[in-house]
Amino acid sequence: MTEQVWRVSDCVACVQSPDGGRVAVLHLQQDVPVILVGTAASVWNGLDGTRTEAELIEDLARDYGTDAAAINGDVMDLIRSLSNSGMITLSSRGTAVS
Repeated sequence: MTEQVWRVSDCVACVQSPDGGRVAVLHLQQDVPVILVGTAASVWNGLDGTRTEAELIEDLARDYGTDAAAINGDVMDLIRSLSNSGMITLSSRGTAVS
């Protein structure tokens, strides 16, 4: 696990359900939104610009009652996918998300 910290990109709009369990994310240079549901929405909600990847994975493991090593690969795959699509960007720890 690494010490990288991610935040939502400035060119992304998102709307989430009241319970946070479903998030619609639209990169403003793309035509089709991405819908994140369940654990994927939890990952998205954790990309707050303050937690490292390792901290996020530990928090998710605790929330879902599982081992961090068991979810590490899936969480990192989603983070890579969101990064590659421009939905998230690297942030320095403590930077506020707009």
